[in-house]
Amino acid sequence: DMKSFIKATRLISVFTCMASCGPSGKLADPAIIGQMKHNIVLFDPVSRIEVIGKDNLNAKSETASAEAQNLLKEKICTYDTGLGIDALHVSEDLKEAYAIQDDIIALADWYINTNGEDLSYIEIPPTIDSIIESSGCRYGMIIYSEGFSRTGGNYALEIAKTVGIGILTGYVTVPFKNSSSIYLMILDSKTDRIAYNRCTFGEYNPLSGKHVEKQFKRLFKDFRTEL
Repeated sequence: DMKSFIKATRLISVFTCMASCGPSGKLADPAIIGQMKHNIVLFDPVSRIEVIGKDNLNAKSETASAEAQNLLKEKICTYDTGLGIDALHVSEDLKEAYAIQDDIIALADWYINTNGEDLSYIEIPPTIDSIIESSGCRYGMIIYSEGFSRTGGNYALEIAKTVGIGILTGYVTVPFKNSSSIYLMILDSKTDRIAYNRCTFGEYNPLSGKHVEKQFKRLFKDFRTEL
């Protein structure tokens, strides 16, 4: 059906991204790296995490998504990105918070659907742009993550199935136990464009602090080596 087709298309886009962004990113102009340092406001990260359980069915878990989101915020506030984050914007207004979240998801969808090839033509959403400018910073950083985690029982069952198929076919493909994709975008309020974008994907546990730090190491490599 159409819903399955859309999910399959999105999955293809994610795996294409995996092949091309381990990690991948596009810096509009290497000269602006210095301008970004200590000139960035961070927005609350957004996460969508699915849990695969009984009958191999996957569904978004609000609990896991919130946990992953809080973990991203905790780690990004303490991790040495090489940029120096000046401020963290936390919306006190619920309507504004939902609007920002929708904008971040929309930007992430653009990234996924285009494989991050060229996002320089995409304008910054007005709400986010206004907040960056009012913060006194030129740049805004947004982080979006999505992925899945299997329950212990589901993973054991999938391994058993894989072994059974392997015995019959002589070929074994071990399923991912976890998967995590993190998308980073730095927005320039002066040009109203995306100045930098990068993503990293792999068999990481989105609920593990150590795994998040491993992905951050790849996401911020440019800034940690250049500055």
